[in-house]
Amino acid sequence: MATADGTGGTVVVLVDSDYADTPYDKWSADAGVRPCLLVSARRYPQYRHIPGARSFDAYATGGEVERTALALRPRAVVARSEADVLRAARLRELLGVPGQDYASALAFRDKVLMKSLLRERGVAVPRFAPVRLVVDLLAFLRAHPYPVVVKPAFGSGSTGTHVLRDDADLAALLAAGLPEHAQVEEFVDGVMHVVDGLVVDGVPRALFVSRYLNDCLSYRTGAPLGSVQLTRDDPLVDRLADYARHVLARLPTPPCTTFHLEVFRTPGDDLVLCEVASRTGGALTAAAVRAASGFDLDEEWYLAQVRGAAHPVPEVTGAAPGRSAGWVVFYPEAGTLAALPAEPPPYVVEQRLRGTVGTRYEGGEKSGVYLAGYVVTGRDAGEVERRAGELAEWYRASVEWAG
Repeated sequence: MATADGTGGTVVVLVDSDYADTPYDKWSADAGVRPCLLVSARRYPQYRHIPGARSFDAYATGGEVERTALALRPRAVVARSEADVLRAARLRELLGVPGQDYASALAFRDKVLMKSLLRERGVAVPRFAPVRLVVDLLAFLRAHPYPVVVKPAFGSGSTGTHVLRDDADLAALLAAGLPEHAQVEEFVDGVMHVVDGLVVDGVPRALFVSRYLNDCLSYRTGAPLGSVQLTRDDPLVDRLADYARHVLARLPTPPCTTFHLEVFRTPGDDLVLCEVASRTGGALTAAAVRAASGFDLDEEWYLAQVRGAAHPVPEVTGAAPGRSAGWVVFYPEAGTLAALPAEPPPYVVEQRLRGTVGTRYEGGEKSGVYLAGYVVTGRDAGEVERRAGELAEWYRASVEWAG
């Protein structure tokens, strides 16, 4: 039985994230919460020290995660990974516990539904269409010239995303096969900005604005991907924070969630939504927000869900002037990793090395699957961007590959 302050009772957590991002045992101990962690086998070695953590070989598809969760009859179901959003919502409905329901989860997870809802409610989105058959794609191309973007409607991490610039690109995609449940949309020329934040009691309480360095398909070319936090004295922070509030108000936003919103700012200074997810941004997003502001998106999200009103969440918009941060991740090359860089420059406040020396890699596979990641700090976005460039040069000179 849960007590009035949100403690007591079992909390089921579906876990497919790095322990460095989600130390659920530490957060739970501080809050007097008892979590039961249902962990993917690939992440379990990071969580095996936690009493009661359970490993699942067929985490995504075997059905054992769902059966275990239902048998435990928890008072809350928590899930951070985008791939877990829908099933966590359905479990909540079956168990009769509060949190994001299936209709809300689907509106954020299905890009076709998301864009349809927002277009109907006056939010500018790229022209798009679902692609269930090849002829659907061909019909869109008859009405809209190249370039276009084809991607899975339920995708994440840019996996399965293709930019078609001509008939040769189209032929290559058709030869490889269309992504399942795909969508096609017009290519939008512009700078990609991001708003990451936390919704509590249905209201966005924390909002942080950043800008991508490079693009999310860079993992295919071997280029690094990065992002830099904008400080609140930048006029774009208030503008994009208000924009995020506007978008979230037009979707069935759940009472409590982190969110990751990507938006194009066109050369004409218009804002066109790319997409928005009801989960924390990937790569080192949360770590960069924490380094810039001291605000831990994931910890606050977790505690707000499991403790409710007993855990007040401060309101904050953007990082304070004079304190910015960003992240840079580097992807595998095609070859055998011979050595990773050792000591990073002093402006790096967090380093994550995922690569294993002696392992053969075949290049990048997904924007969130990186070999080495770094959180970079600086006084403002400009300094962080310059340092990110310096870091890229240092990394290229230090990493070693064998053929």
